[in-house]
Amino acid sequence: MKGEVVGAVLAGGRGRRLGRDKALLVIDGRTLLRRATDALRSVGLDVVLVLRPDQPVPEEIDSTAIVRDEVEDAGPLGGLHALLRQLPAEWALVVPCDQPFLAPELLRGLLAEPRNDLQAIVGRPARRIEPLPGLYRRTCLPVIEGALARGERSLQGLLSLLRVRAVPGKTLRRWDPSLRSYLNVNTPKDLARARARAAPAGKMES
Repeated sequence: MKGEVVGAVLAGGRGRRLGRDKALLVIDGRTLLRRATDALRSVGLDVVLVLRPDQPVPEEIDSTAIVRDEVEDAGPLGGLHALLRQLPAEWALVVPCDQPFLAPELLRGLLAEPRNDLQAIVGRPARRIEPLPGLYRRTCLPVIEGALARGERSLQGLLSLLRVRAVPGKTLRRWDPSLRSYLNVNTPKDLARARARAAPAGKMES
């Protein structure tokens, strides 16, 4: 891999509320994992896939580097920790596998933001900062290790400890007018809603 930024998909979630791994759920003919990797590759990034230690590598994934979680049941923070420990670049544009409508324009917008001495660049689509998708610098690693040692597991909590730029909703909407990029699939109802939005008859924005 080459370049200052690598794309990364956090795909180690067990999908307990869905009863199966999120990564392999299908929306409009593509798995959530494929949709995430396609979005990152559409903006010119090589992709790293972050999985649980015991998680099989999905058969559909090719030419993708694999990183395994090192801290058990630490959620997305654990995935970010494993990624940054092995990161072959200064920065990673990190996405979860459960945001099926990641807009390439929004990803490009985050990549174009000035980085200076920052450690993370994320969005604030509404009142709350959203950790993902987000750019994370390799220098976040000591802060993450400290958080994990204290038993913390929250990406929101991590952001409070970093030098962060939170891109405001007005700017995000220039890249993704409906902010579909921030829609998550966590429950069967979320999955049904996402499938309805992706279907040909459901292409109207709500």
